[in-house]
Amino acid sequence: MNKNNISKVIQICFILLGFIIPISIAATNILLVIIVLLWLLEGGIKQKLVVISNSYWSISLFTLILLYFAGMFWGQNHDNALWEFQRLSLLLVFPIFITLKLKKQTICNATVAFLLSTFISALLAIAINNNIILPLGKYISVISESSRNSAFISYNYHNLLLSFSFLISLYILIEKKTKYRYLLILCCFVYSISIFTEPGRAGQLLFNFFGLFYIFYYNKYRLLRLVILVLLLFGFQWVIYNTTTVYKNRINKLSNVIKNNGNNEQGKADDIRYVFFRETSKSIMDKPFFGHGTGSFSTIFEEQVKSGHDFKEHITPHNNYLFVFFELGLLGLISFLFIFYFQIKELLKLKDAAHRVVLPLSFMFLMLIDSYFFIFILTITYIYLYTIYTKY
Repeated sequence: MNKNNISKVIQICFILLGFIIPISIAATNILLVIIVLLWLLEGGIKQKLVVISNSYWSISLFTLILLYFAGMFWGQNHDNALWEFQRLSLLLVFPIFITLKLKKQTICNATVAFLLSTFISALLAIAINNNIILPLGKYISVISESSRNSAFISYNYHNLLLSFSFLISLYILIEKKTKYRYLLILCCFVYSISIFTEPGRAGQLLFNFFGLFYIFYYNKYRLLRLVILVLLLFGFQWVIYNTTTVYKNRINKLSNVIKNNGNNEQGKADDIRYVFFRETSKSIMDKPFFGHGTGSFSTIFEEQVKSGHDFKEHITPHNNYLFVFFELGLLGLISFLFIFYFQIKELLKLKDAAHRVVLPLSFMFLMLIDSYFFIFILTITYIYLYTIYTKY
């Protein structure tokens, strides 16, 4: 296969990947393997490695991975190291993607494919939640029948992908002259309904983050209009709160935890996220420079923290910064932060920089809520969207 044919197949696979990410982890893995193999067959490895080595965020990424290997030589517990290395291996795709020679039309088609896939997912989720159709696992055996699934994937990941789709649609609507304005408005509406009629606070928070960003960005010198739009955004929240049981219960539960300084209902254990933050912060101070070692978090918590919670299934503290700091110490945390620092610097040099940097900033915000850098579907979504944001 000559280079031209390889390039054509790469373009097709990249577009297909945008459609598949919100639907199937297994198919996403297959496409990633195909793209990596084609990348190798395409040749020009030396030139590609030069591009990667000139990228400061790539160097920071490799430094972080090396620190995880080094973390196997300190600390006494490494029970979950294999789980972490499996997820870290996905990050090796990131530098490869920045060297892909993607055509402008490929980027456009990939964006459409991603938006179309999330739109279909949102429609199906709405239909399932309103008992119009049964969960998809009832019809298609390869789809899990888990109660956590919205359409194809778990509700908390589904909501986040819809929020990113909402961001992209909003940007195109505002900044680009397109004949598909009404279709994009419909997409935004469907994304919003799906996000707020399902569990998953992270997607709802991200939706508000994007909404507030655009309100302030375009109305910073128009105070009255800014106030009106902010009120409309929170008015929308109020309507959803009073008409949607799921959203209302989520808000009430969160409000109760905040009011009671981390306590749940009377007689129950403290909120697990509150426990994670409190106890992880204490443990970090014991070994602040090197940390407790790779794969140590879950075992140490299970052995040392007595709070009424079972930590066996909680491999991370639901906060990526605390997780890296706990296991790799200050060196690891700095390397981790440098990845996003240099990515933001890279995006600031491009046209529409303010719109582009929203992507890494929003992902950094999300990592305060959970360890999304170690969650396959969110990591590959970020890699994919970052590739689009840098190449379009």
